[in-house]
Amino acid sequence: MNCPGQDTRYWQPGDIFEVPCCTCGKPVEFFKDESRRKCPHCGYRMKNPRLDLGCAEHCPYGPQCIGAMEEKRPPG
Repeated sequence: MNCPGQDTRYWQPGDIFEVPCCTCGKPVEFFKDESRRKCPHCGYRMKNPRLDLGCAEHCPYGPQCIGAMEEKRPPG
């Protein structure tokens, strides 16, 4: 079972969003807990302007949780 703060079943509208690329202005989709994403149009790697790690920021198991999330995530 995932922590409710990071489990996508508990996410709210707006936890997945688009922002314009800093370089080309095309939309880049982010999940609230992603730190970076590569623009699919120009390849620029940009930081998530609305990064939200939820409870992982203050939970004593946060480092383990974030590490597990990074292992599951495909490179990109």
